[in-house]
Amino acid sequence: MKYKVLLAYCFLSCFYGQLSAQEAVKPKTTTFKIQLDYLSDYVYNGRADSIKYPYQITTASVNFANGIYVNFGADYLLTEGEKRFDFFQLDLGYEFDINKKWSGSVYGTKFFYSSQSALLNGNISSDFGGTLTYDAGLVELSNTFDVFFASKADIQYNLGFEKSFSSEKDDSKISFTPGLYGNFSSLNFYESEVTRRLRPKNQALKNPPVVNVLSATKTNQQGVRFMSLELSLPISYENKYFGLNIYPAYTIPYNAITTTTTIKNIATNKIINTINSTPYSERNLKNRWYLQAGVFIKF
Repeated sequence: MKYKVLLAYCFLSCFYGQLSAQEAVKPKTTTFKIQLDYLSDYVYNGRADSIKYPYQITTASVNFANGIYVNFGADYLLTEGEKRFDFFQLDLGYEFDINKKWSGSVYGTKFFYSSQSALLNGNISSDFGGTLTYDAGLVELSNTFDVFFASKADIQYNLGFEKSFSSEKDDSKISFTPGLYGNFSSLNFYESEVTRRLRPKNQALKNPPVVNVLSATKTNQQGVRFMSLELSLPISYENKYFGLNIYPAYTIPYNAITTTTTIKNIATNKIINTINSTPYSERNLKNRWYLQAGVFIKF
């Protein structure tokens, strides 16, 4: 019931925003942008793997005058001995203003992962979501709601408080936007991702086993959990053709998630083995800094 109420709130808010935005959106021009970023380590909901996963990210985007945008991103893994294009993503979205206080967006994302990818969220195939932001003057309240699709659907909610400070001169603008964000998520993606990690990859078996087995992973916690608290201090500069941004963040993970994998004999449906398959990221939760920095050109 809680999921249904939260889902209805998000979609009704976004739907209202779309209806109201037609007259409220400020006139814009269509812009093209190419951006290059460096990410010091891949952190998801406050979690990171035992090996650092830094990325060089290339993003090409088009923002149309009516608020529609398209992004295509390529993430190249920089870890020594594992260098490769680890995943790609394609975003399609629509941004709108309801009035001077309220703004939002709706969007969809498709992910394409390398077969070798070891990311904790590497089994999520697509995402549909929306944002709703209210400017209260002293602080801005941001709401982001997502539905992720893997073997089962997951929901994720992000609640944020932020304040933007900026200085403009001619076509140049410098911004500083400190923010504090709480992340909540359901946990189905853990089950499919842990099962995927345990499955042998590209192994041609000379002597295949006589007995076929099936493995299934379950999280020992259910429902939506508070996953992390994040403090960010982004700084950006841009002019008519060029820009750069620095996004330092400090994240605090909460509520460690444990998983159990059961291996069964398919023929007899009897359990062969049960193992504790809890990922490293959950067994070693700790606070951490990470940094994303980039430059872009637009035309």
